[in-house]
Amino acid sequence: HPASALSSGINAEWPLRPGIFYSCKSLKIVIMIVFVLTLVSFALSAEAGCDYGSSLSGQGVSGTKLKQITTSSLSHPEWMGGRSFDENVKLCKESCDSNPECNGLQFSPTYWDHQECFLMTGTPYNRAGWRSEMKSCNANRACNIGPKLSGKGIGGKKLRQITTSSLSHPEWMKGRTFSQNVELCKKECSANPSCAGLQYSPTYWDHQECFLMDGAPYSRAGWTSEVFSCGLTSKCSYDNYQSGKGFSGKVLRQITTSSLSHPEWMGGRSFNENVDICKKDCMLNPDCHGLQFSPTYWDHQECFLMDGNSRYSRSGWKSLAKNC
Repeated sequence: HPASALSSGINAEWPLRPGIFYSCKSLKIVIMIVFVLTLVSFALSAEAGCDYGSSLSGQGVSGTKLKQITTSSLSHPEWMGGRSFDENVKLCKESCDSNPECNGLQFSPTYWDHQECFLMTGTPYNRAGWRSEMKSCNANRACNIGPKLSGKGIGGKKLRQITTSSLSHPEWMKGRTFSQNVELCKKECSANPSCAGLQYSPTYWDHQECFLMDGAPYSRAGWTSEVFSCGLTSKCSYDNYQSGKGFSGKVLRQITTSSLSHPEWMGGRSFNENVDICKKDCMLNPDCHGLQFSPTYWDHQECFLMDGNSRYSRSGWKSLAKNC
């Protein structure tokens, strides 16, 4: 502790001697300053989310390529989306931050006509001309995982399927152990605001599977499940709803918030729960800058995650802007 370290230093190095005046008040002020600086440092590091190690020259990152982003281009500047090189590198890191499978970034050689950043799942290896940065994170979506429920599956929509083990197709495990694949399932569910829990196929299957689901537990012989209860922390916030306004840009995701003719599209959730998923999903997506909601007179209402930067007039719609 900084305060105790300072105190012990004073006792060891500055013994009271005649002719030297010590002010207890001054000492308290010094200790308080050190303590405050420690708290500020902790707050900043906690807020940062993910950190990246020093740039590793002559190193790539192994594994599966999750995403490719053009950071600069001489012959195709339009690939940069109007952003600078530094802004595109920041976008690479934000995209890696929001993807629990991403372990690091590799950057193509600077002499390429267009330079690329690749989100990767593996570990560093020697690759001439390339450089890499590895990710270390404090998750921004904290989840409590309930106890294993035997004889239970989880209903709703299947969000993702991950092979945890396989006798006949070990390549499906991508070099990971059973425990590592189970851990990957949990990370994926924790990072996905639609994921309500995991269901695991029977152990007697030739290849066992983990399924990310958005519904509630139900009886299913031979299966096991785990229910997730999650909270979200973010540096971003939303402004107030604006009626008669849509939000510009490309649709990143579409979520049904209510439906008369297709209630199964709601995954057993209420309207408010689905709106909450829209907001959480946008918070976790660095490309999402706002939400637009379809008119209330539609048979099924929709929420759209948008990547634009402004509102525009759209009769019957309403929108929210994300501020970070």
